[in-house]
Amino acid sequence: MKPCWHKEPPKELERRIRANDREYNFAFSYANNFISTSKYNILTFLPKNLFEQFQRLANAYFLFLLILQLIPQISSLTPFTTIIPLLSVLTLTAMKDAVDDIQRHRNDNLVNNRQSFVLQDGKLMAELWHRVQVGDVIRMESDQFVAADLLLLSTSEPHGLCYIETAELDGETNLKCRQALPETAEMGEDNKTIGLFNGSHLYKH
Repeated sequence: MKPCWHKEPPKELERRIRANDREYNFAFSYANNFISTSKYNILTFLPKNLFEQFQRLANAYFLFLLILQLIPQISSLTPFTTIIPLLSVLTLTAMKDAVDDIQRHRNDNLVNNRQSFVLQDGKLMAELWHRVQVGDVIRMESDQFVAADLLLLSTSEPHGLCYIETAELDGETNLKCRQALPETAEMGEDNKTIGLFNGSHLYKH
């Protein structure tokens, strides 16, 4: 049972997206394209990491034992017999977690700062992936990494076909064939025509 003061956000029933119209899409407060897989930052690392470590039964047990040893009326053992091994375990685990999280930060920066080409006013403009907005029309090149969910409008291939690899998502290395809708495939690679495209997409849950 949840407390009465806890209000859940209203359930989203549908999403409306309009191509080449940032102002329209901005009104819905959609999430940005910034990717973050890291767990910590400089300020939260120590308290969050210690909290996670003391969730483990062994660490919580030794902490409780240390507290008892600090009370002379209860224990005659010196607290150092528990402090040294506990601090050693906490320090080594924290160092490992820090190295892993630093690597995650580097990977996030690598993906977020990859360059893409966004169509604005009929012209291709260089844009970093984390600045791409919902509804932007993006030009993809062969063998280019995709860092967002995309809807295929047109391709340079006949019948609006393209081939994608999803190895990073499902481990499948075979190329998958995707085809654009006939209504949008006829735009081809004409930037001026695609820049005037203002089609809408309604997604219902």
